[in-house]
Amino acid sequence: MEFDRPLRVRLVRECELVRAGLTQMLAEHHDRLRVLPPDAGPDEPADIALVDPFARHGDRTDGPTAVTRPPDTAHVVVFSWEVRDGFVERVMLGGADGYLSKHLPAAELVAALEKVHAGERIVALDLVPLDASRTPRALGLTPRESHVVSLIAAGAPNKEIARRLGLSMNTVKSHIRTAYRAMGVASRTQAVLWAVEHGITAPWVAVRDEVAS
Repeated sequence: MEFDRPLRVRLVRECELVRAGLTQMLAEHHDRLRVLPPDAGPDEPADIALVDPFARHGDRTDGPTAVTRPPDTAHVVVFSWEVRDGFVERVMLGGADGYLSKHLPAAELVAALEKVHAGERIVALDLVPLDASRTPRALGLTPRESHVVSLIAAGAPNKEIARRLGLSMNTVKSHIRTAYRAMGVASRTQAVLWAVEHGITAPWVAVRDEVAS
């Protein structure tokens, strides 16, 4: 599938960490797709808007019923970790042109977005389990640390991580420090990129959405 120019994709109300991670992940496909910077002007309208209507719903389990298409955007696609039964159908009936999991590899994500731009309605949810060599424990993380890292990868601030996991801020910070040492990273952005590369991402949280014990 070929187009005259790379598709222009806009992330709507997404945090800087997710934006940086996605931009880095898609860099090798720059000839097919470009993630617009947040300050892109009207001379660069988006072909596709990526929205995550579940990101700010806290513990609600009903989810949104409609997806708003941003002005001057041809298509709107839900790009989320949330894949529980009923949510996909509800959002697609609510006006989305596609529903793509944040767990998708870069090549599959680009291909799916190209199909949406060509007029197809796409649902792509890749929840293939990790092999044993790539489980959090095999990668040097405890189950608690993997929950914390998965929430960092989803863009959650420390306060939200503490709330969702029922931990104190000091405990969250302690888990982050030990996880960073195990991962060999020194910043939150590096942690996001590491988590995406190693599969320590929010499908654990989105599918089960449980408090770590």
